[in-house]
Amino acid sequence: MEDDLENTENKTEEGPKPKKRKKLTIPWSVLALYILPALVVFIIFIVMHKSLVKPPLSREEIMALMNDKNKEEHSEGFSDKESDPVETTSEEIQQGSDIPFIGPQHYYQSFTGALATDLKNDSGILTIELAVSIFMGKLNAEAYFESFRTFEPALRSSILALMRTKTKEQLDTNQGKEALRLEILETINNELVKLGAKPEIKTVQLTKLLLI
Repeated sequence: MEDDLENTENKTEEGPKPKKRKKLTIPWSVLALYILPALVVFIIFIVMHKSLVKPPLSREEIMALMNDKNKEEHSEGFSDKESDPVETTSEEIQQGSDIPFIGPQHYYQSFTGALATDLKNDSGILTIELAVSIFMGKLNAEAYFESFRTFEPALRSSILALMRTKTKEQLDTNQGKEALRLEILETINNELVKLGAKPEIKTVQLTKLLLI
C-alpha cells in the first residue's frame, strides 16, 4: 500500500512533459519558382522600355522643330508664288478669307487711281495702274496696308518721277515693261525706308498699262 502511494506521488511530482517546438522551415525552392520569373520579366521590361521608348522632347527641341518647319513652308510657298505671279494673284485673293488667324501668304493692295505722266522728251504719255503685294499673316498684312495708305502720296510722286525718265521706245517692248516694273518695286521699297517704314513690298503688278 505504501509503495502504491509513493509511485503516485512520484508521478504527480514529475508532471506532464513539455511539447517540443516545431522549427519554421522556409520553402526556398517554392519561393524561387514564384519570384524568379517575375524578376526576369521585370528586367526585360526595363531593358525594352529604355531601348524602344524615346523620352519626350524638351521645350527647346520642340521650338527648334517648329521653326525649321515654318522656314521650309515659307521657302516653298514663296518660290511657288513667285514662279507664276498672274495665277497667284487670283488664288491668294480668294484665300484671303475671313479666318482671323491665317498663315503667311501674299496679300495684294491696289494703288488708289491710275498714275499718268508725260514721257521723256515728250515721246508719249504713259498711264499705269499698280498693285503691290506683301508676304505675311492676315492680321499683320491688314495693319501694314493700313499704314501703307498714308505713304501713298509720297510713293506716287517717286513713281511718277521714275516714269518721266522713260521714253516710248523703251516701253514698247516686253523687256522694257518688265524693267519698269522692277524699277518701280525698288523705288517703292527705297522710298518706304526713307519714310521710316519697313520695305516689305515683295512684288509689283502692272494691272494696267496704256502707252500713247
